[in-house]
Amino acid sequence: MMFDFLLRTPLRKQLFGNTLSQIIGRVISALATLGITILLARRFGADGYGDFVKITTFVAFFYLLADFGYNAIFLRDETHWHDLLGLRIVTSVFLVSIALVVLLIIPHGTTQGYTLLVRFGILLFIPTILFQALTTSANALFQKHLRYDASAIAIAVGSCTSLILVWISSGIIPAITAILIGSGLTALVSLVLSKSFIKTFGISLSPLRLRSLFIASFPLGLTLLFNVVYFHIDSIILTFTRTSAEVGIYGLAYKIFELPLVLPTFFMNALYPVMLTYQKNELKHIIRKSCILLFFTSLLFTVAVWFSAPLLVYIKTDFSSAIPALRVLSLGLPFFFLSSLTMWILIAARKQHALVYIYGGSMVFNIALNMVFIPQYGYMAAAWITVASEALVLLVSGIAVVL
Repeated sequence: MMFDFLLRTPLRKQLFGNTLSQIIGRVISALATLGITILLARRFGADGYGDFVKITTFVAFFYLLADFGYNAIFLRDETHWHDLLGLRIVTSVFLVSIALVVLLIIPHGTTQGYTLLVRFGILLFIPTILFQALTTSANALFQKHLRYDASAIAIAVGSCTSLILVWISSGIIPAITAILIGSGLTALVSLVLSKSFIKTFGISLSPLRLRSLFIASFPLGLTLLFNVVYFHIDSIILTFTRTSAEVGIYGLAYKIFELPLVLPTFFMNALYPVMLTYQKNELKHIIRKSCILLFFTSLLFTVAVWFSAPLLVYIKTDFSSAIPALRVLSLGLPFFFLSSLTMWILIAARKQHALVYIYGGSMVFNIALNMVFIPQYGYMAAAWITVASEALVLLVSGIAVVL
């Protein structure tokens, strides 16, 4: 019955096709990411993998800021893509500068925290902020034309390249270099494929148009800022207060937990442009069916992750402690799946200002709990707080949708 919803009309086929294209690309990417994770975890153990997590988490902190919600405004307000690309390049260059400044001022570590090795890895990995920005800009075109097969091709090429290079490399820094090359290749392929959707390829740096797009995106961008802080603050607090082994254990559990979260993201990427074209009564029906689909899908993934968690011990015995953390995180999957829907409903309804308060409040709640409980209870506290924070987001955003 649930899949009939996806298949009986052109809209459902369109949603299914675009979601499937993303899933295929992401399955390839996820398998590559999983392969990289297993290779590095087995090769370096909890301590070494912890250093890898510190490097990638620090830089990934800036990825969503480079996004800043520009794609949603581009789709909703029919902004020129050249303006989108220009603004995102300007934003990412600014963020690269901020990342370098932050790297200079954060405390140094000798045996844990931000050691010399971690700092060098971060410095090497920082250009992926720009690569991610270029890829995200190309995805806006793919989303507008409902051609996620192009996005899937770019992701598959880059992620498979990274996996191969990591497999033949040795050491944390060569592994970081391998992922850097894969990220750059994804951006390059994305831009090449995007040429078929525009008449002329170029970058607009018109101050007036860039300012207009930035102002329109600011509420959503601020929301993403709050979101990225509360998504990554636990790993940062773990880095400063606990051992590298604990950072690695939690990092592995979180990496596995993140894999199913791409499904609601991809589904909403396909659904959002459609939501912008439908009337209120028709939209209610679509949203209700989408909610049911996302909820039951999340339950399936929760059960799957819960019972497959013990397999982590086969990566390396160091990671047996990641099993309870992963199981706790899996309990949050229904909250994450449904909050993705409520978030984009509010954006489509031009209520993105409400998201600022929702995610801002959740960020404060998350940071306060993490600062109190992580130093004492470590990564298990981080896992429970992640689940509680997203439950709060879903509750409040659900209320905002109804009002």
